[in-house]
Amino acid sequence: MSAITKKGQVTIPKAFREKLHIKEGDNLMFEMKDDMLILKKKERKSILSLGGIAKGRKVGTGNEREYVKKIVAGRAAREGTKNG
Repeated sequence: MSAITKKGQVTIPKAFREKLHIKEGDNLMFEMKDDMLILKKKERKSILSLGGIAKGRKVGTGNEREYVKKIVAGRAAREGTKNG
């Protein structure tokens, strides 16, 4: 059982944090269902999921490892032409 502070904060008991792997900085979502408040951990996305959001950028194909290799190789090639 936890009490709510005057700022509306509540402590999630350690057993629940451990079971859900909730750590400092994690984002949580709140949902209402009838008279219940449901708390869900929002999964963190890989930084690679942001690929393609900049104008003119294409999202890689294949798995993330292949995509990273492609990006790194492209950067190395561009750096070689700038310095060469």
